[in-house]
Parts: sequence; structure tokens; C-alpha cells
Amino acid sequence: MKTQINIFSRQSLLSSNATLAYLALFNFLLYMFTSLIGQSWGYGYFGDELYYIACAKHLAFGYVDHPPLAPFLLWIVIRTLGDSILAIRFLPALAGALTVFLTGLIARQIGAGKFGQFLAALALAIAPIFMILCGFFSMNSFESLLWVAYGYVVIILIKRDTPRLWLLVGLLIGLGLLNKHTLSVYVISLFAGLLLTPARKYFLSKWFWLGMLIAGVLIIPNVLWQIQYGFPSLEFYRKATVLKNIASSPVKILLDQMLFTNPVTVPIWVIGLYGYLFSKQGKPYRLFGWSYLILLVVMIAARSSRPDRIFAAYPVLFAAGALLIERGVQQYHRRVLSTSIIAVLVAGGLVLIPLSLPILPPATLLNYYRMFGESIRIEKGDVAELPLWLADRFGWEEMVATVARVYNSLSPEEQAIGAIFGDRYGNAGAVDFFGQKYHLPNAISNHNTYYLWGPGDATGEVVIVLGGNPEELRQLFKDVKQVVTLTCQYCRQLKNKPVYLCKGLQTPLKEIWPGIKHYE
Repeated sequence: MKTQINIFSRQSLLSSNATLAYLALFNFLLYMFTSLIGQSWGYGYFGDELYYIACAKHLAFGYVDHPPLAPFLLWIVIRTLGDSILAIRFLPALAGALTVFLTGLIARQIGAGKFGQFLAALALAIAPIFMILCGFFSMNSFESLLWVAYGYVVIILIKRDTPRLWLLVGLLIGLGLLNKHTLSVYVISLFAGLLLTPARKYFLSKWFWLGMLIAGVLIIPNVLWQIQYGFPSLEFYRKATVLKNIASSPVKILLDQMLFTNPVTVPIWVIGLYGYLFSKQGKPYRLFGWSYLILLVVMIAARSSRPDRIFAAYPVLFAAGALLIERGVQQYHRRVLSTSIIAVLVAGGLVLIPLSLPILPPATLLNYYRMFGESIRIEKGDVAELPLWLADRFGWEEMVATVARVYNSLSPEEQAIGAIFGDRYGNAGAVDFFGQKYHLPNAISNHNTYYLWGPGDATGEVVIVLGGNPEELRQLFKDVKQVVTLTCQYCRQLKNKPVYLCKGLQTPLKEIWPGIKHYE
């Protein structure tokens, strides 16, 4: 796409940077503010956050369901800022802000002016899935940032024909794979895009292969960890695909992409896709169009119900779409059209923010959610009254208080040998985090990386079990009693979950442990 950046004055560039910086700052403050106000409405830690905190206390070169980068970053946060909700969500909010800023810079690099840069960044900022992913601690906010940084560097590399930048690309790919294994799908799609365009010439560059060598060296520790434990992540991804994904039709997948990127932004990314694939100006960067199509086809073929799987590909599309829209606006009533477009985007963002971030009291949100038909389901078992990413912020502390009452009802001798077993990593993580003030023992679990951490010193003579099948428990223990049923109006995982007190494990726990592995 035609480069216009060289006609900007220094003052104009500074003004563009300031505009993008203000939007990025607003984005950061939005995440922090909604986390803060959400606590006043009762929204607490997201279940996965409690698991990540547990992982950060067990630093390793790998985990069953993710590589080591995110827990390591969280370990730094906990050591410096603490483990409050605001502290652990600082980095995801910062990653979101930087991603918004970089999206505007991508638009600038391909030729967009101030309006086009702002439009691209705003389109990303109001995408519900982006707000969801940056609203709590997980790998996903870092994945979006690293992939957008990758796109930014590749565009500069192609634009200036600077093959040495493949070294930086390799670094970003390596960090991305240390953050999330599924980034490999993005990498493969980009390489396919390179093959399908004149940019394939870079496969003959030594800098390209040196960059890939850097990426390979970075992921060696995680590969060695996978080998040591028998490639548990491969088993996890296979089972998660079967047990979590809701089989979705191609139409449903496309509709979900439109909803989770925000319906008002659909024309922007569709125009951007057209620009990369068919416009003469978009030819140098056509690999991004092919890359997106490949990702979408793979998602449709897999019948995936998770709309976040290919979201990191959208910022580059927003940038191209914003450029073409800006050029169209310049031919008509620029001020009226540009103001109208921004107003529509802001309105669309305001409509969907309550479904993305904890900004409304849960009772009010429930009524608002019902206006959308309560049809936003992305995983099997997602049967809460609220969307999964908000429902899983309720009930954890109350659950641990209930478990503490059961534990304290035991005799001192039973407490000394008692264990707490969580059927999910969220339950176990909650016990480890909130249980400290009740002096509870650390939880054990057979779910994902908790399984690899093993049963510790637990003998199985006395076990408080969160969830589970009573018939299966009676085959293992001599005495099984359901002592309480957890209740929580807005929960998902903890709703009507039984708690059992089990005594007299008939086979030593360490002997049965290998047979109860649960990767999902």
C-alpha cells in the first residue's frame, strides 16, 4: 500500500503518536478501572488466574497446558507488585494498551494518516474478545501483543527490504512459542503466506534462517521439558479439543468472529482483507491476507467454537481496512464521515463492554445478557447464567471458607494427615491461594500440571474431595460422605458442586496416582 509517512511533518507525527498514546492509555485505565469496580460488585479472581498463581510458585521450563513465559512474568509481578487482583492484571492491561498502540503504528507504516491510525487502533480496542483476553491474567494478552509486534516488524522488513530484521522476527517467534504453543499455527500460516507471494524470496536469505535459529534456541528448554515428561502438552491439546470444543458449523464460526470482533468493526477488517488480497497497493503485504484465510479455513475445518483462536490476526486487517476507509473518506465530506465512523465504533464498543468486562453488578449484567439470548457459549459445560469469562470470577473464596469449616471439623489427628483434593485446577488453585489464612494444607489435584506436581505427602487416609463422582470415590475409599453442596448463583464450575469427606483409601495414593491423570 502506498507509503505516505514521508510527507508527514515532525509535528504531525508527534500528534499521531500522542493520539495513539492517549487511546492506549485509556485502554489500560479501562482494564484497571473495571477490575477495581468489579471487586465492589463481587467479581473476584478468574479461576485460571488462581492456577497461574500456583504455577508461578512452581517455576519450571514447562507446564501441561502452557509454556513457561506467562508464569515467569507472573512470578516477577508477585515479587514486585504483590498478588492482588490489580497487581496480577497490570501486565495484561499493559499488553493490551501496547497492542492498541502498535496497531495504529502498523496502519501508519502501510500509509495511513492520523485518522486511519486512530481508526485501526480503536477498532481493535472495542473488539469484545480483545477486552476479554486483556481483562484477566492469561497467556492470551501476550500472544496478541507478540503477534502484532511480529506483524509490525515484518511490514517494515518488506517495506524497506531489510532482511536482517528476520533476527528480530525470530526473537518474537521464540518468545511467542514460549508463551503459547498454538502460536505455531500463526507462524505456519505466515510462512504459507510468504510462499504464496513475492515475499518468498526471503526464504533464500541467510537472515531468515538465522532468525528461525534464534526462535529454535529459545524454545529448546521447553522442548527438553516436554521430552522429560513424555510430551504432556500434546495429550492436553488433543483432549481439550475433544472435551472442550463445541462442534460449530462454518456459519456459526463466521458469526462468532463477527460478534467477538464487534459487528461494527466487521466492515473494517473485511475491507482490510480485500485490500491485502486484491488491491495493487496491498500486494507487498499480501501474505497477511493469505495468512488470515488459512487460519480461518483451519478453524472451520476443526469446527472450533473458540472465537479467540485466530484473533491475533485481526489487528493487521484493521490497519489495512482503516487505510482504505481513510482514503475513501478523503474523497467526500471528510469531517462529517470520519466523525460519524468514530461515533458508530464508540457506540458499538459501549454496547458490548458490559459483556466483556466486569463493569455492571452481576444481577444487572444478567438482565443485560438475557437481551442477547444467552447464546454466547464457547465451551462444553459452559452453563452458567453469565458468560464464562465473568462467571468464573465468583465463588472461589466462599468455596475455600466452606472447605475450611469441613477441615476444622476434623480431629487434630485427622487434620495432621488430611488432604484436600480439587477435581479442577481452579478449585485446587483457590485452596492454595485463599487457604493460607485458614491454615489449610496445599491442595492436590489430578488436573493438568497439578497432576505432575503429584500427591506430595498425602496418604489418602483422610481426603476432602471437591467434586468428583461418588460411585468412583466409593471404589477407592472405605468411607465416603457428602458433607456439603456448594451453592453460588453466578458461578459456573462451583454451582451445586458436592464436597465429600473420604476416609480409608484402600490402595496407597502414590500407587493409584498414575491412573487418575486428567488432562483437559
